[in-house]
Amino acid sequence: MAPITTPGVLLRSHDYGDTSRILRFYTRDHGLLSVMAKGVRGRTGKGTTALATFASGDLTAYVKPQRDLHTMKNFQCRRLRSGLGGNLLRFAGAGAVAELVVAHADQEPHPELWEAVEEALDRLEQADPELLPTVALAGAWRVVEAFGFAPQLDPCVQCSSFLAEDEVGRFDLAAGGLRCASCSQGASGARVGPGARAQVRALLFGRSEEAVTRPRAHLSLLADFVAYHIASRPLKSLRFLGDLLPAETEVT
Repeated sequence: MAPITTPGVLLRSHDYGDTSRILRFYTRDHGLLSVMAKGVRGRTGKGTTALATFASGDLTAYVKPQRDLHTMKNFQCRRLRSGLGGNLLRFAGAGAVAELVVAHADQEPHPELWEAVEEALDRLEQADPELLPTVALAGAWRVVEAFGFAPQLDPCVQCSSFLAEDEVGRFDLAAGGLRCASCSQGASGARVGPGARAQVRALLFGRSEEAVTRPRAHLSLLADFVAYHIASRPLKSLRFLGDLLPAETEVT
């Protein structure tokens, strides 16, 4: 059968046997692909570093329908993104994006998700250090939004009334969004004030020019939402990212 060639980004890699690796790529044209790269371990010379995690380029593989594992023919690296490995917070943010995709994506093309992943990794590599927590949050929320699971921030998920600009609501995890103040009585979700609401909205659009206040509280909200609606379990990468941020309580 003829091989396919598609832009792809390497999200995961682990050794297989003595000489090979199993690689998980997210591709523009074929979604999430797991491929066997035969004989790549121990190889030296030109192109040796091309299979680094988070590298983007052109993947050529033999893809068989109804198969979970395919055979890689070649990977032509276009962007290595070596800068992600030079800072723990950059790497943790990239790992969170990767785990989100691996947890939910399938072997179907999803151009918006592809663009969200590429954009998130590029911004994480290039961001100023003081903005890294915000950029990491924005990248993860953009992936969530691309999957179609963006939380409802306005109107209220209970009564459908629009929250006032200065209104403090509570996040209803099961309903996937905010309750207004009236509908929040007796609810136990995280309190979300107008400032935090505006920040979450900006993060969903990938905006990260201004640092969010209390990033760890934002991360807690993101992690709970992802575990409930996307991954069905807490993601280790988000927990690791949280360990790198200052301790806080809740989004206000």
